[in-house]
Amino acid sequence: MTHPGENNYHTGEMGQFDGRAVIITGSSNGIGRAAAVLFAKEGAMETKSMVLAVNGGDEKKVFLARGDICKEEVMKEIVDGTVNAFGRLDVL
Repeated sequence: MTHPGENNYHTGEMGQFDGRAVIITGSSNGIGRAAAVLFAKEGAMETKSMVLAVNGGDEKKVFLARGDICKEEVMKEIVDGTVNAFGRLDVL
């Protein structure tokens, strides 16, 4: 159990997502932004929707996509763009 002000996420060795390609939607605020920051700290390459964000690794790799993710054609473009940018997709 954590107390106020303490982290309540896994505190193991950082970098468990090094080189992984991750799609994060809604990354401009709230849970989506928190997820984007955590994946970046863990070394992930990211596809983010609706925000410019910083990757925590030495080499910054972010593919930005905008659109209504409720539309199938938009999600297809985001997935295809991610695979084209990073050569893979590991986490959706």
